[in-house]
Amino acid sequence: MRDVSLDIGSGDFIVVTGPSGSGKTTLLSLLGLLARPTRGTIFIDDQEVSSYSDAWQTRIRGEKIGFIFQQHNLLPQFLAWENVSLPLLCRDIRLDKRKRAALDILHELGLGSRSDFKTAQLSVGEQQRTAIARALVTDPEIILADEPTASVDIETGVHILKIFKSLKKSGKTIIAVSHDQAVLREGDQIVELRDGLVAKNRRM
Repeated sequence: MRDVSLDIGSGDFIVVTGPSGSGKTTLLSLLGLLARPTRGTIFIDDQEVSSYSDAWQTRIRGEKIGFIFQQHNLLPQFLAWENVSLPLLCRDIRLDKRKRAALDILHELGLGSRSDFKTAQLSVGEQQRTAIARALVTDPEIILADEPTASVDIETGVHILKIFKSLKKSGKTIIAVSHDQAVLREGDQIVELRDGLVAKNRRM
């Protein structure tokens, strides 16, 4: 990434697009504090967080940011609700409350009847919705999504977009990497990257 300057407001739905190797996933990693910039700064809620210690960045990720990974990153040996409850472990929440929170969000996403299934027993679309549930279980302010509709069928893609629209309506900030035209149509702002640079940045 070079010379990137973005101002993302609370409740914005930003879609990052561009060819392979243009820096899309790198940008998400920087915004999610999974990588440190070699130059420049990152602010969240008016706090310069890019120079914080690893421990503080971990705390900010746990409190403010939810991640939806392209490959789901679910643990196959765990049940769906156990996967969803994992981000709550670092909050010193009792098991029964972690399970209740996981079951509630799975039910909201139409997966209540699949909560006791291992992830290998779920369809690809169900795995993606489980990954979304895991990102939302901590009620984060910011959701970072890497190609959230790339590996699902059209019906599941429509369902995921409805979830994103509901999150935006509730004031959540969503930053999604996507080539999906349906996702691009929903974005408030489209950021097109090429060779690590912002080639286009337009409000819709």
